[in-house]
Order: sequence, then structure tokens, then C-alpha cells
Amino acid sequence: MHFPRLTAYLADLAENNEKAWFEAHRSEYQALRGDFTAFVGQVIEGIAEWDDSVRWKDPKDCLFRIYRDVRFSNNKAPYKTTFSAYISEQNRRGGPPGYYLEIDEKGVMLAAGGIWMPEPPVLARLRDSIAEHPQRLEKVLRSRGFKKTFGELQGDRLKRPPRGYSDATPLIEYIKLKSFIVWRERDVRTAAHGDALAWINESLRTARPLVDWARTALQGLGEVD
Repeated sequence: MHFPRLTAYLADLAENNEKAWFEAHRSEYQALRGDFTAFVGQVIEGIAEWDDSVRWKDPKDCLFRIYRDVRFSNNKAPYKTTFSAYISEQNRRGGPPGYYLEIDEKGVMLAAGGIWMPEPPVLARLRDSIAEHPQRLEKVLRSRGFKKTFGELQGDRLKRPPRGYSDATPLIEYIKLKSFIVWRERDVRTAAHGDALAWINESLRTARPLVDWARTALQGLGEVD
């Protein structure tokens, strides 16, 4: 993956976020998307060395479209200014536990793991799991390199305990979370392909205990969709 070229393209797209410009540069977009697809394929190969559940994922099925859904948004810019992918053992639809990577127009690469903004039944199951088995999440938080790499679980949380819980509930601050995710970022504008690939692999591998925790908590609920 040629990160300077991708970043330059995304930066230009951010400045010219309109159909005419996009169509005039479609061949460049298609070439970069092909390179990114290959990069995601290499990421999957790396993950498969320590999480076999994604070994047979097709990278094309993991990529997000560049087209924005503007139906309910005040921002009518038609295109995203990121290349991104979500890697999970399940279908990406519905946001099951998994691994996420993104590169934006500023040359920032993001690596993340966990489950983001799950639907109410899924979120309820995760919260119940924390209340019933607090030691399982505590083990994740103590896993090797987790705190050093990510710090704490990240994302929005409720100001008050959700219905059915109280301030006395074990790990209530985690039960208040709306997502169970961690992420880290780095500048890849001048990064070598192999260096960025190694960084992604290390980041996602460190996030794996959180992904596994969510998978275990959701067993029996059916595919998250």
C-alpha cells in the first residue's frame, strides 16, 4: 500500500467532494481501492495466525463503500474521505465483534477492536454478562499489553446506570458504556508498507481478548444482524 498516494487522493477528495471530481478521478480511486483491498487481505492473513475464525474472509466483503448515506444528514457531501474495513467471523451487517482499520485524508491510520454501538438486545446481553461475570471483563482489562496499548475501554457512556442496574452493580462504569471498543492511531503518511502492516497486526492482536469476550457473551443470541 502506497500510503502517501492514498493520503493525497483522500485529501484532494475532501477538498473536492462532488460527483464531477470523483468521476474525473475514478481510475485513480479504483487503483487505490485495489491496493487497499490487497492490504486488507494481508491484514486478514496476519489475524488468521492468531484468530483462525477469519481465515477465509474475502477482503472485498470487509471493505466499506466510499459513498455516504446522506438521507438523514445535514452534511450532503456524497463521499467518505476514508478507506476502511471491518473484519469479523460473521457477516459485517449489524456490527458483530471484530476488528476495524481505517485511513483518513490526514494520513491517520486507526486500528480498533471490539463491538461498536450494538443494537439494544445485543447491548443488553453484554451488560448482563458484565453484571453476572465481572471477572471475565476484568481479565480482558488485565490482559497482556492491553492497558499499555489502549488505556481503557473507549466510547460514549450513559451518565446514569441503565434500567435494572444501580451504582452498586459491579463494574457499573463499564455497564454504562454504549460500545465496547478500544482503538489507537498513528501517522502513516511516510510509513513503509511492512511497518504499517506490523503495527496493525500488533494492535488488533492486543485487542483480541475484548473481541473474544464479546463473542462469548453473545453466544446463543444468534448472528448479530
